Amino acid sequence: MVSKGVLVGVVAAVVVVAAVAGFFLSQTPTQPSGGKVYRIVSMKGSYVPPADWKFGDPPVFSDKYYNPSRLTINVGDTVEYVNEDETPHTFTSLKVPAGASRFDSGAVEPGKTFRYTFRVAGDYTVYCTLHPHKGVAITVK
Repeated sequence: MVSKGVLVGVVAAVVVVAAVAGFFLSQTPTQPSGGKVYRIVSMKGSYVPPADWKFGDPPVFSDKYYNPSRLTINVGDTVEYVNEDETPHTFTSLKVPAGASRFDSGAVEPGKTFRYTFRVAGDYTVYCTLHPHKGVAITVK
């Protein structure tokens, strides 16, 4: 017969292992089945705003900043943001449709990437919090 103390210890260990495994499994990125991956790139020098742009203005949709600056995808598709500029940038939702979650890549260093899978149809506006003149319009069907 197993003592009550040993049984409590075994149960506690199982609970801890399950909690840790659940945490790590929830952190693992998954590729949607059947979804496509689209690349959006921060172009070199895209940190420089247009001469007539001022803080408070809406983001500019131009392939000079994010390429492409307009994209249409399907629910379940993933966008891979690639920073090819020489300074950090973010890939952050400014506007999302009802029912969608906001997202923020945090600072993406030069040469690094960030992926986001779109699960809700609608129109999204994405910008860089560090260089808010840069914008992307994404339509999810």
